[in-house]
Amino acid sequence: MKLYLRECRRIAASFVYFLFIAVLIFSWWGKFRGVTKTEIDWANGKTPANVGFDRPLLLEPTEEDDYFGMKTSEDNPEEIMTGVTRALLMEYEDNIYAAYPLPARNYKAVSLSDEEQARVLEILCEITGLTVEQLNNLPQGYFPAVTGTIISTGSADFDEDGNLHMPGREDKAANGNEETDKTKKFISQVTYGHFKELMREMETMIGEEGSQYSTEMMITYFGLSEKNYEEACAEYDQTFKGDKVTGSFARLFCDYMGLSLGLYPIFILVFMWLKDRFDNTTELLYTRRVSSLKLVLTRYLASITMVLIPVILLSFESLMPLVSFGSEHSVSIDLFAYIKYILWWLLPTIMIVSAMGTFFTLLSDSPIAVLLQFLWWVIDKGATGLSGDTQITTLMIRHNTLRGYELVQDTLHVICVNRLLMAGISILFIVLSAWILQQKRKGKINVANLYERFLGTIKNKFSFIHTK
Repeated sequence: MKLYLRECRRIAASFVYFLFIAVLIFSWWGKFRGVTKTEIDWANGKTPANVGFDRPLLLEPTEEDDYFGMKTSEDNPEEIMTGVTRALLMEYEDNIYAAYPLPARNYKAVSLSDEEQARVLEILCEITGLTVEQLNNLPQGYFPAVTGTIISTGSADFDEDGNLHMPGREDKAANGNEETDKTKKFISQVTYGHFKELMREMETMIGEEGSQYSTEMMITYFGLSEKNYEEACAEYDQTFKGDKVTGSFARLFCDYMGLSLGLYPIFILVFMWLKDRFDNTTELLYTRRVSSLKLVLTRYLASITMVLIPVILLSFESLMPLVSFGSEHSVSIDLFAYIKYILWWLLPTIMIVSAMGTFFTLLSDSPIAVLLQFLWWVIDKGATGLSGDTQITTLMIRHNTLRGYELVQDTLHVICVNRLLMAGISILFIVLSAWILQQKRKGKINVANLYERFLGTIKNKFSFIHTK
């Protein structure tokens, strides 16, 4: 216990730890701080500045409500085709096609050749049933004011408070009785199945991952449809009965914190092990009677503890308002939701990052672990969707929404296997790290000599090539 407390104090007094806390708070401040209070205020009648397409999560819906929020699905292919065609026409006119390729999912603008542009024009004509001249002179209102994530502010309906008015059932029924003309209002002239084939052709021409024309992205961007009263009630019940209110916010908190914890904890371990070399205390460390396993494990556990402390403290900014909300509305909430999610959602990420830092630093006596972890972090961040996209080897579990309780339940078995796998690999790395340290203490592994031999081998090969 004395060794553990001493390691905790060493970490707490280090400059790297203060830097870690600063980065963690900066990330939390910019992404999650205030989210809980905003939702509570919204439920109490104070509309936030950025409403979007959601409705108050903590407000019980009634049949008299005009709007029940939006959902993303493939239930309405006509709306999907409308939105995608509109986006395609906009990108065709500028010859700039947006893509978000792996591994970092950064924006990339793709321009097509004249031949490919001509093919895009053919696709647009086939979908709309219009001529080139008609496409160039579309009438006002050809596309709806709101098409998925595209909003025409000039023709959209805003109320006196500046909030976007979403058409209700009466508006939709009225529109459904109007006679439509393909030259005046968009009507797809192809089936949804053929439309997806044409969009796959668009993906091929663009040649990059993450364009708007993959089926997944089409649904994400344009598969928006309004929920009905029953669906809104089901979501409300999930929030209050399934999640006990706090679960929704705990998941979003862990989503944002996970992005930081997937990388930054490694600096603490790398610094602590390399600091022994810089302070010339390595030999003293090697001659201690404490076992290598105890030494590695103690420092490992101390680092995890010091990482968890600020994470837990930051969660109180969200938990305390929810406690007050539950008390005011006589609602039962889960007081331990944040702790539970931090331990089973975030802890395995912290464990694997810290274990990699320990293993590769002891193995190489260099900060190469930081580079390796950074590469994994970038790849994982780019390859993993914002929610419901957990794989067995996912480093950072993502759920970037207060809603979507069912997404977690549907993939819970995968998440559990993933977290157990990360924890298991972490334990393996720590055992191997203890073995490496033990071999060093016995003098059987000398990293400096290995470097010299490696560099000498390379030098001899280059000399042989040069003399030859």
